[in-house]
Amino acid sequence: MGLFNKKQDKHLELNDNKVDSIDNQNQFNNEFNEEHITHFFPQSYNDTKEIADCLIRFKNVTVKLTDIEKADKKRLIDFLTGVMYALDGDYKKIDAGVYYFWISN
Repeated sequence: MGLFNKKQDKHLELNDNKVDSIDNQNQFNNEFNEEHITHFFPQSYNDTKEIADCLIRFKNVTVKLTDIEKADKKRLIDFLTGVMYALDGDYKKIDAGVYYFWISN
C-alpha cells in the first residue's frame, strides 16, 4: 500500500522538539512520528484493515481512491462507512476520489 509522505527515518524532530505557535505566545513539544500517518493511497481492498486500524487509533484518516478498481473502491467505502456507523463517526468526500473519515469521540 502506498502512503503519502513516506519517509525512511522513524522520527523527524522539528526544531529540537519545540515549535513556536504562529502568534509566538505558546511553545509546545511537537514530534512527527511516521507511525501516525493517516493519509492512505490503497491499491486494493486488502489495505482496508490497516486503514480501519489507523482510524480507530488516531480518530481520522484521509483516503485517496484514484488507483483502485471500481469494485474494490465500493467494498472499501462500504466497509469504512460500517466502521463509521459502529464507532459513531462520519465521512465526507473532499475531492474526486478523496474521502475524509473521522470518529466523533
